Amino acid sequence: MEVQSNRLFSIPDWVVLDHQIFPKDLDSFRNNVVTSAEVCASNSELVRVSFILSALPGTSRLCVHLKEGHELSCLDTVVAAHGKAVLFRLKVDFEGLTGKAIDYFIYWAYTSGPKLSLVPRYYSTVKEIAAAEEGSWRRRLRYRMANYRGIGLLLTGDSEEFVVAELRLNLSKLEDDVDAPLEGELFRLRSDGAGAAGEWEVKNTSVRDGKPTFRDIHGWWEAHKVVPYARYLCWVDYYRGVIFCDVNNDNPELQYLALPVGYVLPGYPVPFRSVLPQVFRAVCITKDETMKFINVVHDDSFPMVSAGSSFTIVISTLVHDYDEMRWQEDLKIESHELWEMEGYDDQLPRIAPLFPLMSVDNPNIIYFVLRERKTLDAGAKTCVVTLDMVNKKVLSYKDIKAIPEEDPVMASYNIFLNVPFFPSEFSKHLQKAAPMKKKESQEVIGC
Repeated sequence: MEVQSNRLFSIPDWVVLDHQIFPKDLDSFRNNVVTSAEVCASNSELVRVSFILSALPGTSRLCVHLKEGHELSCLDTVVAAHGKAVLFRLKVDFEGLTGKAIDYFIYWAYTSGPKLSLVPRYYSTVKEIAAAEEGSWRRRLRYRMANYRGIGLLLTGDSEEFVVAELRLNLSKLEDDVDAPLEGELFRLRSDGAGAAGEWEVKNTSVRDGKPTFRDIHGWWEAHKVVPYARYLCWVDYYRGVIFCDVNNDNPELQYLALPVGYVLPGYPVPFRSVLPQVFRAVCITKDETMKFINVVHDDSFPMVSAGSSFTIVISTLVHDYDEMRWQEDLKIESHELWEMEGYDDQLPRIAPLFPLMSVDNPNIIYFVLRERKTLDAGAKTCVVTLDMVNKKVLSYKDIKAIPEEDPVMASYNIFLNVPFFPSEFSKHLQKAAPMKKKESQEVIGC
């Protein structure tokens, strides 16, 4: 069911975004719809987008309205979000390149209506490379901005000041100098929001006082997620820890804090021998700028399909002591305690929770997924559960389908392909853009 722009509906204060971008035909685009926006890409072609907004347990999706014969690329994805902004990327055709052209866009949510802006392109033409000065980052032909999981967005002011950044650690130190201080290369673009788009630059960055070292990351590093927190972008490796970087500083520095996960297996994780950590762990930021870490600890090697396997949900909070950071454990919930809670009835399987997520509005509430199958198929039974940890009560649960019967194209592949959703408050900045009445709503469609 599609909702027209003049119809009353409620917009959620916050949503969880699907990384997958969904195609819509060009005729479905409406300028006057609350979520619609458009801008020209680097190749001067017009890009038209809108959002399907849905409160949990639903997911919200970015739609791109395409001309007939055009298709989305596997590289097209929602990348990051912070405050009123959502960062996404699209592959475009651009002449004079040595590789692929991927444009990044920022969707700005305003009470007067959304705005779409093009981030200055980071890729260089052959002529630009030839004209660049010696030592310029343009002459170093690295495949930048490729892994969306390692790219973050940080808003730095009340207007449209922002930083888009990618951090790469110097992992060669793991082989020749593990006692060297942690260091890396920050590729960033800073905008002052006053009409100056900014320029891409490379900044070499390292930790203060020479600690920690590469030895402290146990032989490998892989960013599973980037989260904005206070003045930092935080690169999270769910096996190891969090790297904090003050990306808007003229001379950015790194700080590292290990996650409270116990033993860390050294070196590169062997595929298929362990469960992906993002399935059972989550770093979340609440609306009062508190960082939380949720960890579902288990002993079973294949807890996603093992009914009755025991586990413990552990919630920790990031605490600042002067110039130090540490994790403080808040609470634990054992598997038998969860299964005995009010509201956990016979319709819910006794299996380990997946994809835990803390409410942005209420840190006493968490969401998680119960999924009986590992495979993606139309009959996969999966539900999203809402849990009040303080009152020890399951508030609600709702079945979701891997492949919706009414619209298979809109299938959400995130939780069925082990890619967790991520929360965003951008939707609340659209609320005054539409006539509405606050009410309980599970689905708001803006396409």
